[in-house]
This record gives sequence, structure tokens and C-alpha cells, in this order.
Amino acid sequence: MKKLFVSALLLLMGLSTLNAQAQTKTKLEQDLEDFRNWMNKRVSQGDSITRAEWPAVKQEFRTRTQNLDRSSSQMNEASKQEYGQLKNQYQEWEAEHEERYGQPLSRETAANWERRLAGTNKIGQLKASQLRGTFVRFMENVRAQRTDWSLRDWDYAEHVYLQLNDRKQQVLSQMTNSDKMKVAALQVEFNTLRKSRDAKDRYNQMREQR
Repeated sequence: MKKLFVSALLLLMGLSTLNAQAQTKTKLEQDLEDFRNWMNKRVSQGDSITRAEWPAVKQEFRTRTQNLDRSSSQMNEASKQEYGQLKNQYQEWEAEHEERYGQPLSRETAANWERRLAGTNKIGQLKASQLRGTFVRFMENVRAQRTDWSLRDWDYAEHVYLQLNDRKQQVLSQMTNSDKMKVAALQVEFNTLRKSRDAKDRYNQMREQR
């Protein structure tokens, strides 16, 4: 009876270990699949990722690969190979973007762009009642000037946009519903114009490489 009990206990322990290993494998497979999907999504975005989003993208990569790095020894050979290829693909992709986003904006030039597009370099002091008019002026200038902008120019325009957006969030509760709706529409327009410029640049780059 005692031997039967011990055998049953060992069997249960063995099943428990196998179950734990299966769960670990499943978790690893899911993490790898999530990382694969994340990589595909980021690569498909091309240059539409903004300077403001870039630090968060790099941090997300580190977070997603942290557990996979620790558990890579438990992967089968096919998964190890795929994981290595995905990381190499990311490193190449990051290097391309870091060349652009790693260059800090000039404070003096940024202030000039604030005056040029928003009419002021004291955006952080705008009143709630001034936000709508300032956003309207900003977008009028963007529409008029964007044709000749380089990607670096768009970085400065985005800087002004983010300054306005931050101020909007600070005084949002004081804004009228009409002003909120108007500003929201202008924000959508700016982001659409920015992404269309990035798409145009990618298309031209593809043509040059043919």
C-alpha cells in the first residue's frame, strides 16, 4: 500500500512537472508570437512613427524581449532562430530611425518655429480661450508652408504641435465644447498631413532604389 501511494505521488509530481513545462512552453510561444506581431506592425509603420513616440517604441522593445531573453534556452531550435532573426531585424530598423530621431532639436530653432507657426514661443502660457485661435493659425501656416518642408522641418512642426497639444490638455476643462471639437479636427488634419508626407518620402525612396 505504501509503495502504491509513493508511486501515485511520484506520478502526480511528474504530471505536475510536465504540465508546468507545457505551460512554460505555451507562454514562450505566445510571447514570441506577440513579439513577431509587434515587429510586423512597427516595420509596416515605416516613418510614420513620430519623434515623440520613438523613446516609447525603444522601451517597448526592451520590455518585450526581457522575458524572451531569459527564457531563450527553453526554446526549440526553430524558435531560437526566428527570435534571433526578429531581433536582428529590429536592430537594423532602429538604427535607421535613430539616425534621424537621435539628433536633438535646436532650442533656438524650435523657438523660431513656434513663433513662425503659432505666432508665439510662450505656448505654455496660452489661456483656454486662446487655444482655438492659435491652433487655427498653426494649421493655416502648416498648410501654406508644408510643400517645401524636409523631414527635419516636419520634426520642428511636430514639436510646435506637441507644445500646443500639451497646453490643450492643461486647460481642457476650461475650454468650450465647440473649441474642443474644432481643435480635435485640426489635430486629426495635422497628423494626416504628417503621415502623408512620410508615405510620399517612402514611395520616392523606393523609386530611387529601383
